[in-house]
Amino acid sequence: MTRLLLVIGCLVSVGAYAGDSNHIVGGSLGFGVQDFESGSGQETGGGDSYDMDVYYRYMFNDHFGIETGLFGGTGGVVTAITGLFAEVDNISYKGIRGVLYGQVPLSESNHLYAKLGASANRLRYDVSPVFSSDVSKSVETSGSDFYGAVGWEVRFQSGIGMNIEYQYVPVQELKVQNFNIGMSYRF
Repeated sequence: MTRLLLVIGCLVSVGAYAGDSNHIVGGSLGFGVQDFESGSGQETGGGDSYDMDVYYRYMFNDHFGIETGLFGGTGGVVTAITGLFAEVDNISYKGIRGVLYGQVPLSESNHLYAKLGASANRLRYDVSPVFSSDVSKSVETSGSDFYGAVGWEVRFQSGIGMNIEYQYVPVQELKVQNFNIGMSYRF
């Protein structure tokens, strides 16, 4: 019994002196494309997209963790131009997400990762007939959808990390695909 307690004590104390914390905060900015599909299945808008993402991650071990975060986005420059000729315009979205996080090390300081989970989100857009002087109608809907991302990250000894990430974020009728660049800090 004494040996068992000694072994357990040694294993627990090794983790305490390892230096890596389980807590990570970070954020990213990105650019991508968005496709809007109406209830009838017709694509009525889309274009480019700007997005942001902030998160907190708790790592259970070196490979798996959970992450929660806030995300949001809106149309970009091309979307503003194509909005003149589309029924759907001024698309924006925001939400909160929870994901399972997994990573595979490539070396001591860099790794590939994936995020799979769900989001609770809000989508807002304006609907107006093309080439018409009719007043546009603002629509705001809420729902929950899939959230997925894959990426590569390098983490320095200081705890600072930098990453490149591809996100696939369906937000109700809107399908968003972004490429993000981000930073994080392990504390």
